[in-house]
Formats: sequence, C-alpha cells, structure tokens
Amino acid sequence: MDHLSLTTLSQVLQGRSMNIDSAAADVAGISIDSRTVQPGDLFFAIQGKRQDGHQFVGQALSQGATACVVKQGAVADDSSAPLLVVDNVNQALAGFAHWYRRQQTATVIGVTGSIGKTTTRNMIHSALAPYLKGVQSPANYNNEFGVPLSIAQLEKQHQYAVLELGASQTGEIRKLAQIASPEIGVISGIGPSHLEHFGTLQCTAEAKAELFEQLPASGLAIVNGDDRYADFLVSRSPAPAFRVGLSDDNDLRAAGVHRGESGLTFHVEGTEFVIPVVGKHFVYPALIAIAVGKILGLTSQELSDSLRAFQPVRGRCHVELIGDWTVVDDAYNSSPVSMRAACELLSEWPTTGKRVLVMGDMLELGPDSASYHYEIGKKIAGSPIEWLFVCGEQATAVVAGAVENQFPAGRVVQGVDIEEIQAEVYSRLEPGDVVLVKGSRGMRMERLIDYLQQQVSEQVTEGEKNISCV
Repeated sequence: MDHLSLTTLSQVLQGRSMNIDSAAADVAGISIDSRTVQPGDLFFAIQGKRQDGHQFVGQALSQGATACVVKQGAVADDSSAPLLVVDNVNQALAGFAHWYRRQQTATVIGVTGSIGKTTTRNMIHSALAPYLKGVQSPANYNNEFGVPLSIAQLEKQHQYAVLELGASQTGEIRKLAQIASPEIGVISGIGPSHLEHFGTLQCTAEAKAELFEQLPASGLAIVNGDDRYADFLVSRSPAPAFRVGLSDDNDLRAAGVHRGESGLTFHVEGTEFVIPVVGKHFVYPALIAIAVGKILGLTSQELSDSLRAFQPVRGRCHVELIGDWTVVDDAYNSSPVSMRAACELLSEWPTTGKRVLVMGDMLELGPDSASYHYEIGKKIAGSPIEWLFVCGEQATAVVAGAVENQFPAGRVVQGVDIEEIQAEVYSRLEPGDVVLVKGSRGMRMERLIDYLQQQVSEQVTEGEKNISCV
C-alpha cells in the first residue's frame, strides 16, 4: 500500500482522532487480524459474526500498529491508545477501499462465477505477472473484508490487479464491484453452486451478473461463451462483451484441445499453448487469461510462454506422487459441474493401475442435493472408475446412483466422513493406482492426502530402521 498520513485517513474515514500526534508515522498497510499486524499498519477493529475486533486493539498496538479504527463508544474515552473513531468500522473499511481504489491507475480485473473463479484469477495473474507489475487477491480474499484488503495491496507502480469477488446471496457482488470498480469483468461460468442460498440457477446467474452491471461503458465483459447463460450475462453489461470458448461463435477460440504428457495443449489464433495442468476444463480459465493479456497489450507468444509456467495450487487438480500412487488433489471445493469434470479427468487418465475416486459431499445444493449426488453416482457407473470411496450425508445417494446403474457394490466403501474411510482407501491401494480426491470445502477431504503422506512416511521410516538393524 502507498504510505498515507493519519490526517488523510481521518478525513477519508470521516473519523474523530484520539491521542494521535499530527507528526505520527505514516500508515504503511491495513489489517483486520491482530495476529498478523505489521509495524506501521492501521488496524480496523471489524465486528464479524464470531468475534469483535475491539477485543484485540491492545494486541494490535503491541504488534506495532500505528493506530486503530474503532467504533464510537467501543473503547473508553480515557484510553491513551491512538484511535480513529467512526460510526461503523466495517463500513469504514469498505469506504477506505472505495477511496483508495480511485487513487490508483492500475487496471482492475474483477473475477466471479459459480465454478473456477479462483483458478481463473490465478491463471490471469500467471499470464500477466512476467511482463507487468500487479497483484491478485491473496488466497480467497473475496468477501466484504477480503476485497478491501486485496485492494490495499495496490501501489502506484502497479499496472493491474486481479480481484476475486464471491457471494452467497444476491446483492453481495454488486457491493463488492462498487468498491473495486473493475474496468474488466470476468464471469467464469454458471453452475449449481450455493443453490442453498440462491435457489435456482437463474438466480445464481442474476447474482453473478451484478459484476457486469457495474462495469463502465468503456470497460469490457469477458464471459465463457459456451456457458448456457452467456447471452443473459452479457445482456446485463453496459460494456461490450468478449466471449471465449470452444465453439465457432466465440471471439477467442481454442482449437485442437488435448491432454498429453506435457499437460493441456491447444491452439489460439495459430499460437500453440501448453499448460502443465491435467484437466481439459482448464481451457476456459486459460482462454480468459489470454483474452485479458491481449487486452493489456501482451502478444500471443508472451502469453504462451507465461502460461507454460502456470502451476495449480494444492486442492485444485494438483498432481503429486505419494508412494507408488498418483494422487490428484482436487479437494478444495466441489459442485456438480466440477465433479463431473473430475470424473472425466480420472476416466481418461492413462494408467496400468486402478482408477480410484474418493468423493465427499457437494454442499449447499439446496433441496435437490440428493438428486445431484445420485446423478454423479450414475456418471461414475458409466465410467472406467474401478473403486468408489464416498463420505458425507449424501453418500447414500451417490452409492444408489452408482450401484443402481451397474457399478459393482463390492467396490464401494461408504462412510460418514473422510477419517472413517481413509484406512480403507489406504488398504486397497496398489502400485500404479491413480487416486482423485474431491469434495466441498466443508468436507475437508485434504485430510486423506495428509493421511496417505503420513502412512508412506512411516513406511519409509520403518524401512530405514530395518536397514540400520541389519
């Protein structure tokens, strides 16, 4: 963040200063977590659902915070702490971010969608970073607190920022887009995700379209042109639309898509792209990244070179060898669309061993959750997947969909959670097997990855002991 004086911040926040010396040091950053405050930060004592930041003002100051933003009446008037007193701290954080964004010249790219928005954000940043100075949202900083913190990373030297915008209800994307003011809006796709909150796919599309509604007429709306809601989404944008995809009517199209030993390969306008990822579904975030890069002046060859170095983060189709097995860690999140893509990926995986799927519940699908899970079981039954391990409240629906469609019941293991079945997974794995692990965030399916690594580590340790004994 660019350094700012407390006098300027007091004016921006429309707050009352307490115990602040006009010659006090500038603010170098902002924080909402007293545990990670750095010297020079301005600490916002936000009020969350579980904790009130005012309880940690003292800790923030001891960590080196220059001052703290607090709510009127939340801190005693006789306090000697340097404070900026406001009516509402949460609104003050949003107001600061809204103001600070307008002090920057960087092009802001806002990314949302039901599926793949984090991968899309990562892919855009990977495409741009070797040639331009910029930032992206850290981790999943995509809500009312995360977006302001992401914006605060910007400095005058930066040329772009890729910001992820998330929502669990109508209106949230609109508010975040008003704060971030993106010139380029990206909607990665619409699918059955968070239906527990949105109700229907149409309502989901309407919520995501709030990003496009906030674009300036001089901006650009980038959309997955193969998505069935593409026409609806672009109809909500005052800015011109740019479509990417596989079909001929897209503005930017990938041809010759295939997955080989080097990863995903395809051609765009005569240039070959090779991206070290394992799923064909990565072609859409890649196309979006290419589109953004071209808009910001990069050449096709530059984008090809930068995307060749892309690496998915853990939990998003990240491939690793654990012992004698290939493990595809797709455990970060799940939805019917991404689960179907995962099944197709595993089905196409070249292997001399077994194809093993370890699946947890797809959460927040509303009243039709059992039906969605049954359909995934049915898809599994029609694939070359050989073992199914499934856990969660909807495990029975998955098993029914699989077994009722001729998947061998003797190759199904069901449990309440991953810890209940992880030993069963381990006991059935053999050298050369491929294991894909996937489930919604709340299922914490990554625990299986940790368990398998631990088992292999203990095997190695035991082997070393035996060698030393000899």
